[in-house]
Formats: sequence, C-alpha cells, structure tokens
Amino acid sequence: MRDRPFEFVLCADDFALSNAVSRGILALVDAGRLTAVSVMATTPLWPETAPELAARRDRVAIGLHLDLTHRPFGGRRPAYDLHQLIVKALCRRADVSAISAEFERQFDLFEDAYGHPPDHVDGHHHVHALPQVRAAFFNVLAKRFSGLPAERRPLARDPTDSVVRILRRRGARAKALTVAGLGYGFAARAAASGIGANVGFAGFSRFAGDGRYEREFDEFLAAPGPRHLVMCHPGLDEGAGSHGEEYRCLMASDVLPRAMLRIRRGGDERRGAFADWLSP
Repeated sequence: MRDRPFEFVLCADDFALSNAVSRGILALVDAGRLTAVSVMATTPLWPETAPELAARRDRVAIGLHLDLTHRPFGGRRPAYDLHQLIVKALCRRADVSAISAEFERQFDLFEDAYGHPPDHVDGHHHVHALPQVRAAFFNVLAKRFSGLPAERRPLARDPTDSVVRILRRRGARAKALTVAGLGYGFAARAAASGIGANVGFAGFSRFAGDGRYEREFDEFLAAPGPRHLVMCHPGLDEGAGSHGEEYRCLMASDVLPRAMLRIRRGGDERRGAFADWLSP
C-alpha cells in the first residue's frame, strides 16, 4: 500500500429509519462530519427522504443498508427475528433464494430512486455477513456488478476485524468478537469476488446513553486496520438517548476534520466513491 496519512471512513447507518435519525444524519453531512451514509430503502420514510440525501451526493458516499429484520419483503412475509436468522444461517436452513430476491428488490428500490448503484453495501445488524446470507449477498453483487470495472463496483462493508485489533480496544468487545466469528471468511469471499472491502472495522457501542460515547469513539480509532471503517448511529433524539449522544459527540469532535476520509466527486460521476481509498 502506498504511503499516505491515516484516513478512516465514518459511516452513519439507518438513514430513513425515522425522521430524527434522518435529520441528524443530514445535519452531520452538512457540517462535513460524515464520509458515508447507509440508507434503508424499505421504510415508509424512504421515498420522501431519498431526494434530500441525493442532493448531498457531492460530499458524501451513499450506500444501501440491506434489511432482513426490520421491514423487508415488501410486507408479503414477516421480517426475520435476528436470533432466528442467525440460527437458520448457522444450521444452513436459511432460504437463500428468498433472501437473494429480497436483496435484488432493495437494490432496485435504491437505484430507482437515485439512478445509480450504491457506493457501498452493508447490512442492518450485519446480516449480510452471516453464512448463507453472505452467499446471497455476493451472488447478487456478482449478478449486478461483475461486468463493471473494479473502480465502479460498490464497496462491500466487512463488519469483521482481527481478534488482535478487537482486543486492543476497550469497547464492546463481546459484540465485535461475535460478529467477527459469525462473519468469518467474509474478507476472503469479497476478494474472490473482485469486490473491494474495508480492512479494519469498529463502532460497536454499548448504546448506553450515559455520556460515554466520546470515550468509546476514541477507542474506535485505536488499533486501526489499513482501510479502517467506523460505523455510527446518530440522530436528533431528545434527552440522553444514544442516538442523540452520538450526534452531539460527532458534531463537536475535533478528530473528524483531521483524520476522516472526505468524499470529493471527480469529473466521472460513475466512478465509485471509494475507488482511490481502495487502491493499493
């Protein structure tokens, strides 16, 4: 990898989950406090909020937050309970064809609204990294994007990290280690599929809403991977809720202007937002 200063990607999840979440994310984008936003294209708020985020595409990456546990399947069948989905995936009893079809539907919702593919793709509750679900995820990516040059393919967010890096952070280690175990092999599958991915992942929070998020955020930047990505879940929630706490911390942080990767669209709008960041 070429010698360059440390830059991490900061990605806000759950856009369109609620008005409070969407308003908070848009305010952070306007303040230059986010690299990327992951949108939930299955929620009732998506149609009205999608254009507001699209108007900011010159300064933020816009990705798809695939959902199997909140409002998927267009109301035709119930969402998966997360724990049920984990068990099904581990026991190889998940309905891969139904999951693939739902992922295709959500990609269509995104691309119909924006007219272009997502800059990155990830999963609500990291479901895209689960066994079997991961197979559906990469099959859909291959079907939709294998014909594109590498620099135009979306980044696949890898929610796993090395055990060594996880243990060097004091944060929610149990969550991080659990996701790393469930998602073991994700990076290898991405590489085999010709899909770029981050190397290094953090952002697992206790969601305690007790004023500790600033210290947690410092830990997210400890022991970074070479292409480090941090997730966050901000919003304009009132009081001491975790969404509001994250929003206030990120808006005030003096770390972000120095080290956060910033998206600057070049002349080729079709080129992936992370093409330079992913280059060797």
